[in-house]
Amino acid sequence: MSALIPLLLVLSLLAGGHAEAVQSNPCAVAREIETKAIALLDSKPDDALKAFQNAYATCPNDVVIGFNLGLALHQTGKKQQAMELWEKLHEEFPDHVKTMANLAWVKFELGDDRRAHLLATEGFAKQPGNLALAHTKLFALFRRGHYLEAYDWIARMIAKEREEPGSGLKGERVDLWRDMAAGFVTETLWRQFRQGERMEALRQSINLLVKEYPGETAFVRTKDQLVLAYTDPEAEIPFPRALPHESWAKNGDVDDQSAMLDARIQALPALAEWQKRSDAYAVVAGISHYKRIRARHFADRDATHVHRLLTKRGLFIDNTDHVRLRINNAADHVTLRQDLEWLIKQGQNNPNATLLFFFSGLGLSTGPDALLLPANIQLGNLNADHAISLSWLQSALARLPNKDTVVLLDVCFNNTQECAIQNGQTAPAAPRGILLQGKPTAIAADKLGGALHGPAQQGAFTWHLLKAMLGDADGFPVGKKDGWVDLTEAFAQLRVGLARHTPAADPIFSVPTQMRLTRTGGEQ
Repeated sequence: MSALIPLLLVLSLLAGGHAEAVQSNPCAVAREIETKAIALLDSKPDDALKAFQNAYATCPNDVVIGFNLGLALHQTGKKQQAMELWEKLHEEFPDHVKTMANLAWVKFELGDDRRAHLLATEGFAKQPGNLALAHTKLFALFRRGHYLEAYDWIARMIAKEREEPGSGLKGERVDLWRDMAAGFVTETLWRQFRQGERMEALRQSINLLVKEYPGETAFVRTKDQLVLAYTDPEAEIPFPRALPHESWAKNGDVDDQSAMLDARIQALPALAEWQKRSDAYAVVAGISHYKRIRARHFADRDATHVHRLLTKRGLFIDNTDHVRLRINNAADHVTLRQDLEWLIKQGQNNPNATLLFFFSGLGLSTGPDALLLPANIQLGNLNADHAISLSWLQSALARLPNKDTVVLLDVCFNNTQECAIQNGQTAPAAPRGILLQGKPTAIAADKLGGALHGPAQQGAFTWHLLKAMLGDADGFPVGKKDGWVDLTEAFAQLRVGLARHTPAADPIFSVPTQMRLTRTGGEQ
């Protein structure tokens, strides 16, 4: 009850000697009540809500007090009531843009996309550059399936901002929305292609897009890919992806980015140089765009995030003499093979060196072996001469004396329909033996492979590994926290997290090792 004392003192004044002041200026007292309510909102939300309601009843003509009551209703889960209040305020104060923005968003949350779009459009006209209104407008259009309209609007707003600062939109979030819209537009074209639409009609559609928006690389790339896919049966056809009008929840916050690790990793302070090792070497590769076969989503993000974490909070020095990052086309067969031979040579030259290989992408079972597929692989060359043989890698690493050696694989081994090289075909499961014979190399992999964490835009295996390395696994499950995450801790946490994410997941860890990966605590 102690938290309510300041509020009760304010209320007691209403019945005491200040009654005359209250009658002459009730809104001043209402604002004081509201100030106390704001302080209570996080710790005592129900009590705070009652205070907000009291303040609004005392001064119903103050738009700010009414607006804040709506926020309190929304924060305590009473979205319908918040919407009704903001609707009333909008009628009384049509130029209060904050009310209009929140009303538009709660309309979207409750599934009224048409009204949300209209309100957001009206509000943006009154306050150009308002990101909240732009957000609602675009997402309402997305969920209605109006992808080209959404792209056209945001492209025009970006161009307008360049010509007249303050009149349009700019920033990383805006660029992300533009990319989302472009992706939805191109997916509609790929759907038509997969459904057998005549190439002449598709060519006309994509040519119009490229002509209208010549600066959009996604449209230019899709034009080239469509022509190639039409003429070459081995050309890459992107995986089908769900579109918002059919997959987004009809209510709720569909823009929840809490699962994404980008900002968290980016904000990490760099590890002190004296804590890094000059004899730590890594090859990190991720392939989301294959030249001739269907790709796997998010593999390039997997590799980028792993590289960033290892070089910011890990033992690895961020230069090509110590870490080699290969993304998409850069991860061709010749380059990957040379990189791995370089990694092996570092171990040969220094028996105490730490060696790490991370790969996210596609793999293939070939009976006694398993292959990691480089970006330039072709369907006619699915063999060890044109891919990375795990048997070869296993044997080469096993001959090294280095005890701190690890291979991390987030790989679709084509034993599921989602990972099949070609539509309608499923290859055998990856051989268990090659992955389990780890000594002295620690090999961590998801035996089933292919699980994706859509909200995080990562492979599920990599996402849980990153979460573990960011600190979740320090001391897991019952050890003492020491500010570092070693591989045994990381994989124990990963196994639990992956099982929660996808019950069918079956990760393996061939050899327990306390090889340290990342520091999570403060500097010494």
